Amino acid sequence: MYSWISLDTPAGLAPDARALRAALGRYATGVCLVTTLGPGGKREGMTINSFASVSLNPPLVLWSISNQARSAEVFLGAGRFNISVLGAAHKELALHFAKPAEDKFERYADDIVTGHNGLPRVRGALAAYECSVYSRHAEGDHTVLIGRVEHFEGEESAPLLFHAGKLGSLADLLPAIA
Repeated sequence: MYSWISLDTPAGLAPDARALRAALGRYATGVCLVTTLGPGGKREGMTINSFASVSLNPPLVLWSISNQARSAEVFLGAGRFNISVLGAAHKELALHFAKPAEDKFERYADDIVTGHNGLPRVRGALAAYECSVYSRHAEGDHTVLIGRVEHFEGEESAPLLFHAGKLGSLADLLPAIA
């Protein structure tokens, strides 16, 4: 599964890979923003849909990053990260963080807060997980990062979902599956 939301099929994917990607896209997922700090304190963030719970004891979650992602080196070298589960109201933020930019955070400064661990996270996220890296696993063209949840919080709101190449609320996506 790709670690970022792309609404276009990447050039160079073999037909079987495109078909596999389309089939994987039939699994509806939530959408998250993962953040960390790079060298010199530069904030890094990317939109993902590869988030999952792993364990309650110890409290572990995972996400995966493409080894070719622009910020892969920073995320793979960092010892901690935050994951913000996005609500339907965060659609534009999710689309913004899915694209390269020199400072992705500048445009959404009012939506970003500093977590207990000093890393950025999204204000009003459905859930926020502040994690230390527990382990990393290089698998194929991605690396799976498993984080130990050090702090979490959440609130009730409509989720932001990704299904069949579309991003939106359940109401937005319902016509596509009805």
